[in-house]
Amino acid sequence: MSAAEPAAPARAYRRPVPGGWWLKKGHYFWYMVREFTALPIAFWLFWFLVEIGRLRNGPAGYHPLNRAYFLVFSVLVLPFALYHSVTFLQLFGVVTRIPIGQRVVPSGLVTAALFAAWLVSSAVIAFLLVWLAR
Repeated sequence: MSAAEPAAPARAYRRPVPGGWWLKKGHYFWYMVREFTALPIAFWLFWFLVEIGRLRNGPAGYHPLNRAYFLVFSVLVLPFALYHSVTFLQLFGVVTRIPIGQRVVPSGLVTAALFAAWLVSSAVIAFLLVWLAR
């Protein structure tokens, strides 16, 4: 190669990844399950927004698409939402670092505080829903 010829660009090696890579280890499988949980939750939220949009004529003009289907779908989506929430809070507690002076709050304490906040906020929302439904 002479000085006038440009060097060939370096190519990065790309190891082929089979389509079922996530089935080989349990950790990968549960990671993909967690990522999948966003789809049913997104469909539920879309349906919920459609129902809210149908309320624009007021309670008298509201006719739900099908209460039974929405209820069954909501019950089916609930485990996906719970799994997603639990794994998110566990992960967030591990990656969050809260410094206090020269020390850092232990990740277990952060995770416990997050779960406690989730429990308290769920209880407050449930109370308000029951109280406002009277």
